[in-house]
Amino acid sequence: MIFERALIAVMTVVVAGVVSAALIPHVIRVAQRFDLLAYPTEARWVHTKPIPRIGGVAIFVGFLSGLAVSFALPVERFPMEVERILLLVFGATLILATHLYDDLLGLSPVAKLLWQFAGAAIVIVPRLRGPEHGLVIEQFNSPLGGVVVLPLAVAIPFTFFWIVGMMNTVNFLDGLDGLAGSVTVIAAFVMFIHTFFRPAGNPQFTISLLAASLIGSVLGFLIFNWHPARIMMGDSGAMFLGYTLAILSIIGGAKIATALLVLWVPILDVAWLIVYRLWNGRSPLEADRGHLHHRLLDLGWSQRRIAVVFVVISLVFGGMALLMPAPEYKFATLVIAGIAGLLVLSWLARFRPLSTVQRGHEKAKPSEDSALRGKRMTG
Repeated sequence: MIFERALIAVMTVVVAGVVSAALIPHVIRVAQRFDLLAYPTEARWVHTKPIPRIGGVAIFVGFLSGLAVSFALPVERFPMEVERILLLVFGATLILATHLYDDLLGLSPVAKLLWQFAGAAIVIVPRLRGPEHGLVIEQFNSPLGGVVVLPLAVAIPFTFFWIVGMMNTVNFLDGLDGLAGSVTVIAAFVMFIHTFFRPAGNPQFTISLLAASLIGSVLGFLIFNWHPARIMMGDSGAMFLGYTLAILSIIGGAKIATALLVLWVPILDVAWLIVYRLWNGRSPLEADRGHLHHRLLDLGWSQRRIAVVFVVISLVFGGMALLMPAPEYKFATLVIAGIAGLLVLSWLARFRPLSTVQRGHEKAKPSEDSALRGKRMTG
């Protein structure tokens, strides 16, 4: 039984990865032909030439392909699970489409946020029909022991916050070649292990195939996105990844602590940056080079080194999330890691971001028409 399930999971990963990787060259050619490129018009850009930023389309199609294969294979699913997967697909489609529009033509920050809430509503609102419908975080393990049960009036806004927050966390992380994709693969892999083998005696094999599809589709993309990148995932890809990770963490029972540990560094970076911008009288939606990965880049770290460090940290925290026997240990780890992270971020905040000239290269200067088509990097 375990061998058969492992074979199905491997096939899901392979199909998703092959489809994603096969689509990327075509996406690159289409982007170049129709000038669907992002131009390096701002100092916080790390690219020195125009680059396609619609790689999220290939990731999305690869994910759907892997998911379709898992449905075609002998995998038994309950009707409630099928409904939730369909809600995930519908919501992810909305998120991808609206943020693809943002990548190409632009949306205001408020409009983007409203579409993010709309995508979250697709999976949350059906819960109002009854407990067998929709996806809402209604309970989770307490760090002090036991289970915390949330009333629906609290669970619904909490779930909105979780999904929208996760989308923006991954989007903010997408600032260097291979960074967001690599961390997403680690997070999805931890979710896969968590559901394929655990909980003990009651593995959630069918849920693990969602993580397998995500792993394969992102790996296929990373072949072309690792430094030096030939394509970016764009807001559409980053938001899709964040949305899917958020759903994965709750669709088979809330795994909030696991997701928090694996993504603790980018989550802490986002929280710190929001507070830091507000403290300095700036909008939290204002984009700059204040992210942790930008700070490290300005200190002379290479893009590959930064990506590897983020991956190692995510792997370590992910392993701890799987091996720790009780919620209180995860909570203690989050607190200790949070304090250490805040100390590092506060120290890095003392250094002013370097300008384009100080970083030792000149940015490309597109024409006025091209600049209007070239979107700014988000986050």
